[in-house]
Amino acid sequence: MTRRRLAFLLVLGAILLGTPAFAVGTAAQQSWHADQARIPEARAAGRGGADVIVAVLDSWIDGAHPDFEGRVLPGADCLRATCRPGPASSDACDHGTHVAGTVAASSFGVATKARILPVRVLAFDAESQECVGRPDDVAAGIRWAVANGARVLNLSLGPDVPGLAISPSILRAVDAAANAGAVVVFSAGNASVPITDAYGSSALIVAATGPDGSLASYSQRGAGVDLAAPGGDPRTPGVCTQQDCVTSLFPNARYSVAAGTSMAAPHVSGVAALLYAQDPARTRDQVVERMLSTARPLADAGHGLLDAQAALGVGPNQPTIAQAGAPPEQVTAPAPPTPAPPPAASPAPAPATFVAAPVAPPAAVPAATPPVGATAAPAPEDPAAVPAKQLLPVAAPGAPTVPVPVPIWTATLAAVLLLLAGGGTVAASRGYH
Repeated sequence: MTRRRLAFLLVLGAILLGTPAFAVGTAAQQSWHADQARIPEARAAGRGGADVIVAVLDSWIDGAHPDFEGRVLPGADCLRATCRPGPASSDACDHGTHVAGTVAASSFGVATKARILPVRVLAFDAESQECVGRPDDVAAGIRWAVANGARVLNLSLGPDVPGLAISPSILRAVDAAANAGAVVVFSAGNASVPITDAYGSSALIVAATGPDGSLASYSQRGAGVDLAAPGGDPRTPGVCTQQDCVTSLFPNARYSVAAGTSMAAPHVSGVAALLYAQDPARTRDQVVERMLSTARPLADAGHGLLDAQAALGVGPNQPTIAQAGAPPEQVTAPAPPTPAPPPAASPAPAPATFVAAPVAPPAAVPAATPPVGATAAPAPEDPAAVPAKQLLPVAAPGAPTVPVPVPIWTATLAAVLLLLAGGGTVAASRGYH
C-alpha cells in the first residue's frame, strides 16, 4: 500500500493535531495495561528497576526519546551474526522503540528506572517492506547482551525471524543465557492457535491479554505459553486506541499505540527488572518463580496473568516474600508506592500526528481520565484477526485539546487536500509480531 493510499484511509476518520511533548522526567502515567498487571503498586518496591540492564533484541531504538531520560546504552548492531558495539543506524523500523518504551519509559514503562541495552537484530527490507532478521543474528545478540551485563533479555520477534523458535543456535544461546543468570523473555506470537514449547525450556513465552483481562483474540495460547501479560485487543479490527491497545514510545519524541504479543512480553521483562532491583541477590530461577507462582489463573495462558504487585509481595492481602517461598535472607521490606506528580509539558510542540475521535474508556480506565488519543490503521485482510503489528503515532499524553469526531465531508476534503500536498504527515503501517 502506498503512503498516499494509507494517508487517505487514515484521514477518513482522523484529524491533524499538534500537541506538546512530555518533558524529561515525566512521571509514570496511568494506563489500563499497567493497571491490569498491577504495576503501579510494584514500582516503588522494585525501585523502578534501577541499576538493572534489560536488553531489547529488536530493531533499532531511538535512545534520544526524552522519556528514556538518557537510560539507553550504546548497545550493538548484530546483523550478519557479528555484533558491532555502538548505536545502530536508524531505518524505517520503529518496533524496537515501542517495545523498549514498554519496558522502561518514564511515562508508560514498567521499570521506569531500568537501563535499556539495545541490540539490533532486525532491519528494514525494502523489497518486502518488513523488518526481518535471521536466527544466527539473534543468537549472536543474545550472547553479546549477556556478556555486556544484561540480566533480562526481551525478544518480541516472532515470525519476523523465520525458524527462530526451533533454531539450534537459538536454543543453545537461550540455555547459555539462563545458565549465566539472565531471564530470557519471548513473545508467543499472533496466530490465534495453540503452540508447542519453543525456544527451549529456559525461555519464558508470553501471550497477550486485552483490556478485559482475557486472552487477546489474536494471541497464541495453550501448550508452551508460560505467562500472559497485557498486549491489547482492538475492539474495532485494525483500529488501535489508547483504551484497547498498549501506549508507548515512537521515534522522534512521539508516542504510539499498538497491540500484539510483542507488547505483552516487555511487561514481563519490566517486572523481572523490578524483582532484580528489589533484591539484587535474587537468582534467575527465583525471579522466574516469583512471576509464575504469583500469576492470576487464566485458562490457556500457562501459569496465568502477570501480577506485579503479588510478585513483589506488596499491597493489601499480599503474601510477604518469605511466605511465598523465598529464603528469609532474600526478604526485602518494600517502601509503599508514592503517588506520581502531574506531568510537566514541554513548550516544544510534537510533530503533527493523526488522531482519531475518542471512544469511551473501558472499566479498567477511570472515566475521568481523558484519552491520549487513538490512531486509525487499515483493516487487516482477515477481519477476525487483529493485525496487532502496527505502530502508529498518536498525540503526546496530556494533550490539552480533546479530539472530536470529524464530519465525513470535512474528512473527505482533508483527504483530497492531503493527496494534493503529496501525503503530508503519514503514519506508515508495517508488520510486527
